[in-house]
Amino acid sequence: MGGDRVRVGTVEIVVIQDAAMLAPCSALFPSVAKEQWEPHREDLQGDAVPLSITSFLVRAGGKTMLVDTGIGNKSRPFFPNGRLPDALAEAGVRPEDVDVVLATHIHVDHVGWHTTPTDDGFVPTFPKARHVFTKAEWDYFTDPASAIPGGNQYVIDSVLPLRDRVEIDLVDFASEHRLTDEITLLATPGHTPAHTSVAIASGGEAAMIWGDVCHHPAQVTELWSPLFDMNPTLAVATREKVLERLERERTLVLAGHFAFPGMGRVVTVEGKRYWRAGLSG
Repeated sequence: MGGDRVRVGTVEIVVIQDAAMLAPCSALFPSVAKEQWEPHREDLQGDAVPLSITSFLVRAGGKTMLVDTGIGNKSRPFFPNGRLPDALAEAGVRPEDVDVVLATHIHVDHVGWHTTPTDDGFVPTFPKARHVFTKAEWDYFTDPASAIPGGNQYVIDSVLPLRDRVEIDLVDFASEHRLTDEITLLATPGHTPAHTSVAIASGGEAAMIWGDVCHHPAQVTELWSPLFDMNPTLAVATREKVLERLERERTLVLAGHFAFPGMGRVVTVEGKRYWRAGLSG
């Protein structure tokens, strides 16, 4: 069976890896000096940040939801091609089994498998699923006038082809939006204009799929912003707010870019916050 699994009350979450890669520290965090990485060496590979590109299959209330779809199979510069459909098949899931596809945000490594290249162009990979985006995120990234870092080719081939082919749900909210009885969308902006995290609560247990609130465990301690935070000041404020909540509530975190499977918690040791990998509370 593919994927690592965890239960949160009655909700099952399957952690699916689409791809993995290494990014030079100096490229991903250009404002962070090399010596600042010294306390975090155990979470590096040489001078590179190991990154997982992870999706999350969430089974709740009789529905199957896929949170983020990875990088896809479109030969992107600087990225390896992903294998999400194969990884889902290993977990016993067919594309037509997915009821909802939710994007935490519209970046290249989170919407890649929203579509698949075919002889007839780019078609939805999950043809029966309702595709959920925050309205502000959709409006920004599908606006041709938006200045999208790295260009908007991935929007053209992975997002726009969904129109008129699948049901698209654009949710508009300021702070929180209850998607189902167990799943709530949280506004966590800064990385992108309307970046969203996913809070899961069931049976007195809680977890959060935080999207790109953090890319590396060092950020739990240092609050650094990576190159791709579109509004670094807001991203740092959001990061602090989210980390405080996660620590206070002892919530299980599912971190999509941390070393696979990216499950752990935020803890405080001698007055500093740290990432503690694993399921223990």
